[in-house]
Amino acid sequence: MATIEGSAFDDFLIGSRFSDVINAGAGDDVVRAGDGDDTVFGGQGDDLLFGEDGDDNLFGGQGDDVLFGGAGDDLLQGGAGDDVLFGGEGNDVLQGGAGADLLQGGGGNDTLQGGAGDDILQGGAGNDILQGGAGDDILQGGDGNDILQGGAGDDILQGGAGDDVLQGGAGDDLLFGGAGDDVLIGGAGNDVFAFTGGGGNDLVLDFEAGSDMLQITSDINGTGVASAEDVAARTTTVGGNAVVDLGNGDTLTLVGVTAEDVQSDPSNYFTVA
Repeated sequence: MATIEGSAFDDFLIGSRFSDVINAGAGDDVVRAGDGDDTVFGGQGDDLLFGEDGDDNLFGGQGDDVLFGGAGDDLLQGGAGDDVLFGGEGNDVLQGGAGADLLQGGGGNDTLQGGAGDDILQGGAGNDILQGGAGDDILQGGDGNDILQGGAGDDILQGGAGDDVLQGGAGDDLLFGGAGDDVLIGGAGNDVFAFTGGGGNDLVLDFEAGSDMLQITSDINGTGVASAEDVAARTTTVGGNAVVDLGNGDTLTLVGVTAEDVQSDPSNYFTVA
């Protein structure tokens, strides 16, 4: 195990095949950690950190940093600044910190935490957990069975493929389940749940008429629906909950709502465009 120290200038530092500790220091540094389970501190400046092989810990520090985890189960922390974090292969933890950050999990079952700022979180392959935190965030689950939690702010949540759980949290959120059988929870605020077809059998747990809205694509799955009334006519009550037939085997279930509720005032539930 080696300890490698950078300077106050712009350094290019290379680790060994062992488990190294690398302190880049001030300046806009480039660090290639190499093999082993390495710990890299970017320090001040706009740094470029490569974990490469092994289970690495990368800390960007101050500045607008770019961190690549590489192979292994890595921990990436952006710190202050507008950072870009790429997990790579393995089950990684990515934490953006302050600033407007971009986090991409890559392969594996990853955990992405945006923190403060308006962040973009992309889970990629695997069963991922995405937590937007404060700010107006965009969360994209990608493949796998993902959990998306918007947190505070007006967030956009896109589940992608797989059976996902989307939780908007506080704020006026937009939720797209995507393919698979998804569970959607808007949370506080005026939320929009969007359905475009091919989405499977989805469940909305906390729809509030008058504040939330269900956005249905016109002629979804070839059904010919063109108005809120058309969608309401495809709604029945099953087990005390309203079930909307969206065609092609797709359904939307509104927990705690009945077909009679929906059909009494369709425009309070649906918008079709």
